Amino acid sequence: MALEQQSQDPLAGEEIDYPPDADEIRDSEDAGADQVFGDSADKPPPTLRLRVAAWDLTCTIVLTALLLYLATATTWPTRLFGFLKDVCVGETCGPVPYGVDMYIYPLTWGGIGAAIAAAGIGPFVSLLKGWYMSFWPVLSLALLMVASMAGSILTTFSARYWL
Repeated sequence: MALEQQSQDPLAGEEIDYPPDADEIRDSEDAGADQVFGDSADKPPPTLRLRVAAWDLTCTIVLTALLLYLATATTWPTRLFGFLKDVCVGETCGPVPYGVDMYIYPLTWGGIGAAIAAAGIGPFVSLLKGWYMSFWPVLSLALLMVASMAGSILTTFSARYWL
């Protein structure tokens, strides 16, 4: 229950501006122009505003360039994905429980594809959403490491059954 000096109406004293009913016609400056219903005539078309911080853009470019350098000009891919040369392919391999060895290549290449997508598409998504962009190359690196570790674990597990 409200005190005596308080009003029961929470918006007392404030006038509420309700939208016009559908049968109300808005006045137009040009008497011969078609009458417009709704709010579409009041608002200008939406504009795309990109919020980009200089430090974020710089970090994103530097991290992406470093990731590309590591992937193309170093022995880093061989160290991360060198286990793929040990994967047994063909009919000579022994059966592995649950067919885990069938998932080594899809998991590894799927992780690589997800990392490329994160580094390539992610910054554009961040631009449109207004998020920071510099975490995408870091996420891409994390996806590569997880794919490498998972593939290596599956290869190590399956190797004792391939003998």
